[in-house]
Amino acid sequence: MEQNNNLQEKWLAKIKNIITAYTRNRAPDPFMIWFRQKDSEEFFADDFERVLAILIDARFDQRTTAEKALKNTITVVNQEALKRLIPREQITLLIPRQGMTAEKWTDLFYSSLSRLHKLARKIVARKEWDAAELLDSMLHDFKVPYLGVKTSRLAVRWLHELVPNLKIDMTTYKIPVDSLVYRLACRIGIIDPSIDKYHGEDSPADLKIQSFAKQVFPDKPYLLDEPLWSTGRQAIRGGHCFPKNPDCNGCLFQSICRKRSLDIDPAKLGIDTEYMPRRVKHVPNSKHRAIRQDQARFAEFVEELKQKGIRGKEYREKTMQWVREHRDK
Repeated sequence: MEQNNNLQEKWLAKIKNIITAYTRNRAPDPFMIWFRQKDSEEFFADDFERVLAILIDARFDQRTTAEKALKNTITVVNQEALKRLIPREQITLLIPRQGMTAEKWTDLFYSSLSRLHKLARKIVARKEWDAAELLDSMLHDFKVPYLGVKTSRLAVRWLHELVPNLKIDMTTYKIPVDSLVYRLACRIGIIDPSIDKYHGEDSPADLKIQSFAKQVFPDKPYLLDEPLWSTGRQAIRGGHCFPKNPDCNGCLFQSICRKRSLDIDPAKLGIDTEYMPRRVKHVPNSKHRAIRQDQARFAEFVEELKQKGIRGKEYREKTMQWVREHRDK
C-alpha cells in the first residue's frame, strides 16, 4: 500500500513538473502580448477599459485562431468600442468565426456590445472576486450572447493575470471539460471512461478532473487546462493524442502516460452525446481540400522525423516550426 502511494506521488510530481515546464516555455498568447504592450503605453484609461478589452477578445476567441480574434479586437478598439457604443454602420466587417458569415458575426458583436459594457462595469465595481462566483455571474446574472463557458473561463484567467487591481481567488477555477480534455484525462490515467462519465458540471468525470487539477496545482488549477486540450488537437495543429491511434512520439505526456484506450476514442465511451459536438455533413470545397492536403504533407513530415530517429524536445520543436511556417499559407 505504501509502495503504491509512493508511486502515485512520484507520478503526480512528474505531471506537475511537465506542466510547469510547459507553462514556463510556451509562447505567450497574442492577445496577452498586445494587451501588455498597450497597457505599458497607458493606452487604457482605466480598469473598465482593461476589463472590456479582455471580454471582447475572449468573446471573439471561439472557433477561430487567437490571431484572428485579436485582429477583430484591434479593429473594434480602434473604432472606440472601449469608449462608447459604436453605431452598426461604423463597424468594419469582422473576420467571422467558423460556420458564420462576416456580416452575421459583425451584427452579433454590435448587438452584444452594450451587454459587454454592462458586464465590464459590474466586474470593476468589485475589487475582489471568487473565480467560480465570477464565472457564474458571467454565465447567468450578466449573460452576454456568444460569451459561453469556455470563453468566459478564458476571460476569468486573463482578468486574473492582466488586471492587478482585481483580486480573483483562482483556487475555485474549474477546467472546461470537452472531448479533448476528457480524452487526455482518460489516456493519462486521471479518469476511467467505463466508470467516470461526463454529463455536465458536477458529473463523476467533471468532479474527478477538477479534483485532480486542485491536487496538482492547489492555487492555480487552471494550469492543467491548456496542456490537455492542446495535446488532443489535430496533428497539423501540434497535437498528438488523436481519437484513435495517437502519435505518442514527442507527446508532452509521453513519459508518464498510462496509455489507456489507445484503439478507441474514450470520449465516445464516457461523454453523454448531448455534450459532444454534432457533426454537420458537407461537401468539401477548395478550402477543405487544401486543409486535407496540408494534413497529408504534415503526416509525411512526421514520418520523416520518425525515420530519422528524432524524438522528445527536438521532435516537438520541429513539428511546431512546421506548423508555424505553414499556418498562414
